[in-house]
Amino acid sequence: MLRTLVAGALRNVCRQAPTAAVVPLLQSTQRASLVTLSKASLLPIPSVTASSPVSLLQIPALQGVTGAGSTRSVTKFSLVKGKRKTVKAVLKRFKRLEWGAWIRTHSGRQKKLFKKSAALRRRLKQHVFTNATQSWLLDKMVTSFWRRPKHYINDPYRPYHRRDEYFATQSKTFKV
Repeated sequence: MLRTLVAGALRNVCRQAPTAAVVPLLQSTQRASLVTLSKASLLPIPSVTASSPVSLLQIPALQGVTGAGSTRSVTKFSLVKGKRKTVKAVLKRFKRLEWGAWIRTHSGRQKKLFKKSAALRRRLKQHVFTNATQSWLLDKMVTSFWRRPKHYINDPYRPYHRRDEYFATQSKTFKV
């Protein structure tokens, strides 16, 4: 599987235009990322008289690239144990119900409430279900630990964990 990832990365590098230069892997403290530069003018020009090699982290274009921004992509292999990692942004924004659906709050529900009508403010307090595609994607972004049912004391979502009106999610009754 690692061979496929490397082959895919090499294929992407080979598709670059001949004027584009590719910077080798920069290793951060916990993960490595492939950084490509679209302009060849950003790279330092090697000189014959230079006695010390130029560090890639000293290039001004790369100083903001290495540690900037947040990503919500899945880490396929952690460097320590080689297992998938949970995307923490999913756990902050969504809640998984026991029957497999994910719910979330409306975005922007607390912003500029003075402009919004009473009906809209009431609707913004309600939660929204994700559709099947989004639920499938969110299930892939978390590990099996977060897909298992969690039981909390005084859980406000307790009534929503059961969905008996549909055959596929009906809870089984025990007959004596």
